[in-house]
Amino acid sequence: MMGNLFLREKENWFAWSIWGVVGALATFYVAMSTQAEHFIAASAIGVLVLLTWWMQQSKRFDFGRAFKICCYVLLFTVLPSFVLVVIPSDDLNRFDLIFQSIAFLTASLLVCLVCSWIARRPKQYY
Repeated sequence: MMGNLFLREKENWFAWSIWGVVGALATFYVAMSTQAEHFIAASAIGVLVLLTWWMQQSKRFDFGRAFKICCYVLLFTVLPSFVLVVIPSDDLNRFDLIFQSIAFLTASLLVCLVCSWIARRPKQYY
């Protein structure tokens, strides 16, 4: 795919950080309200779905760029609630925490791959 042949877009990391902070605030609110991991994950995925929809509507993102942005925003979105709610819970031992972290990382990569595939711009035929 040729993409932007002559125009090289610079990443606006400030904008993606804003998306991440807004997602972190929403996810942290859900985490403090419910204390349930599946609601934390659902709120983070909801933010990622909104971002994916916006990227798909703008049609300016190839797969690699969309994947990089999705991973960055998801990291910002989930990190505060994961550190402040999931890790300090007393009912998890070290093995459960490692297993949940690996499962969460795998699920996050899968969600980022799917969102990036949806957000990519359509192929252009010249």
